[in-house]
Order: sequence, then structure tokens, then C-alpha cells
Amino acid sequence: MSYALVHYPNINTEDINKIRQKYDPQSDLIEPHITLVFPIIKSINQNNLIFHIDSILSKWKIFPICLKGLQKSWDEYMFLMVEEGKVDMVKLHNELYTGILAEYFRKNLPFIPHLTLGKFTKDTDKFLQVLEEAQHLDLNYHCFVDKVHLINIDDKQRSIIWSKEFVLRN
Repeated sequence: MSYALVHYPNINTEDINKIRQKYDPQSDLIEPHITLVFPIIKSINQNNLIFHIDSILSKWKIFPICLKGLQKSWDEYMFLMVEEGKVDMVKLHNELYTGILAEYFRKNLPFIPHLTLGKFTKDTDKFLQVLEEAQHLDLNYHCFVDKVHLINIDDKQRSIIWSKEFVLRN
């Protein structure tokens, strides 16, 4: 069992899903999302985690983001980038990784706010083909980070057992 904290952008995901269904191995597990807290596989007290997230988010107001631009990650993923709102996303991510989540913070890996479109295991030709396909779709979305979801994923990473929604202030 693992926990993650994600934002599901309130956008039309039809074009994103066309790409994800072909290239993202997690497309059947979870809807298009931006991860704020990456899966924590170790056992952690659920109530303490909820309290921690609640206390961090209580200081946050809704903020705008723009998803635009494509980038290949160091580990062979294609990202749809958070352009506008990137600074706020990084700040929120860093605040969440305090307290009981501090030990899970990856200092060696900078947080890059994004929505994953697919994974390409060193297949450069396939990546370039998908990059061209995605560029033709002109993926450009404006929305607000108004809520996030704590999800609990089963041990085999095949299904979400439950989800808890947290709403940011107006």
C-alpha cells in the first residue's frame, strides 16, 4: 500500500488521454494528474498524514496554472509542463515534504511540476514520434489548483483503494 497526493486538473483531457492510453503504463490506474507528493511505500499513519496535509493546505489559496510545453525527463518520461503556476507548485510541494514527510524529500532530485504523458525506455525514435504527435495536438490548458487528492494505491500499483479530497481556500 502506498500514498500519493495529486491534483487532477479541471480540463478537457480527451487529447491527453489519447496519448496516455498508448504510452503511459499508469493510464488505467489514474486519471491525468500532477503529483505533489510521490508515492510513499513505507507504512505511515493515515490519520497523521491527513492531519499534516490539512495543516499545510489550510494556509493555501486557490492558484492558477497553465499546462503547456513538452519535455523529456531524465528517466525517459514525456511531461506536459506546468508553465504558469510552477513557482507555487514547487513551493507547495516543498511545504508538504516537511514534518512527517520530511524523510521522504528527495534533495538530489529537483521537483518539476508536470503531467505525465508517457514513458519511453530509451526508444528515441518512438519518443520523437510521440513528441511530434503531441505537438500537433497543441496541448495548452489553463485551470486552477483548487483541490488535491490523497490517494491510497494497492501493493501491486493496479488500483486506487480510496481517495480523500482536500479543498484549497478561495
